Amino acid sequence: MATSQTTSLPMWLAGCTYDGSGGNDLRNSGITAFFFDPGIVTGSTIGLRSGVVGGAGLVVTPGTGMNVLVQPGSFVVANTASAVAGGYASTLPSQATLAVATADPTNPRLDIIVAYVSDSGTSASFGAVEIITGAAAPSPSVPSAPANSITLAQLSVPATTTSITSGLLADLRPFTTTTGGILRASKGSVTGYTGQLAYDPPSSSFYHNNNTSNATQMRVLPWAPMLTTRSASFTWGGTETTVLSVPVTCDGYTDIEIFFKWPGVYSTHGSAFSFNVVFRMYIDSTQVDAYFTPNDIADGNAHSGGSWSYYTSGTTGDTPSAGAHTVKVTCQNLSGTYTTGIYGLSNNKQILRVKPASL
Repeated sequence: MATSQTTSLPMWLAGCTYDGSGGNDLRNSGITAFFFDPGIVTGSTIGLRSGVVGGAGLVVTPGTGMNVLVQPGSFVVANTASAVAGGYASTLPSQATLAVATADPTNPRLDIIVAYVSDSGTSASFGAVEIITGAAAPSPSVPSAPANSITLAQLSVPATTTSITSGLLADLRPFTTTTGGILRASKGSVTGYTGQLAYDPPSSSFYHNNNTSNATQMRVLPWAPMLTTRSASFTWGGTETTVLSVPVTCDGYTDIEIFFKWPGVYSTHGSAFSFNVVFRMYIDSTQVDAYFTPNDIADGNAHSGGSWSYYTSGTTGDTPSAGAHTVKVTCQNLSGTYTTGIYGLSNNKQILRVKPASL
């Protein structure tokens, strides 16, 4: 089984060559000029953004035994030697089966699967998908990719292994798009032109660039709001106690709104006494806000219901980091440790809602 398979020109370029008769007809044809990225402008030179065209092509999956499969797809690569030389478009029209080199008997190895164009300056130039085999070592290094290439995947080859599994493959495909198209790229990984629209796979959200060096979240909801309620009254001994909490998974860029509502607070300590409650909002163990109720009579009746919202922001430095967090609201009777309660009914609930902030 081969370790590489040649690719072909896209159908609409049938009859062209990469460098027909020693020229550079394809690179200068303007076909790849649409895939530029002004975020990598140097002076007046506009560089090409290399990548897979579309979101599903050229994915690498395990085959049988020591083989990997590369699914059909198209790619564009810049000319490594000269940014002003243009780039190359190429297509893998059908699935390719590539043979992985035999595993080392002692040490692990790292291989990469690449898509590239070999430009010899003649009509013999070609495109291909290929496995670049690394060197086995106790701590192996990733091999270098060839010129005019993109890396599709990295393959970990344990010592003595005889079959490739999905857990050994890491998808590394970069993506590109034509000017005005939506680019698939994680936030912060690319720059692009001002107003470039992109899709962030980790958070399933869209974002746009407000300048060539900063990715800004669009006004969309990257995850569904989280809501928890209680329809019964809640009592505690007066010391700080959690009322409601919800788990949220954040993308590290989007601010959140925390909303809490309570129908009323009460205490049965006696009409001769007064009490007041503080509600505190937390993200994990960090308090971000608080609300104090006024002094009320501890006569067993509901007093001082209300609600409030808190918004995180980059200004206050509390935008949640990427990953899982717990948002909670606690309550405490500041007048003593005697029994205190929060009123609640099925049609008048305690509510904690957390959602991405809509600016």
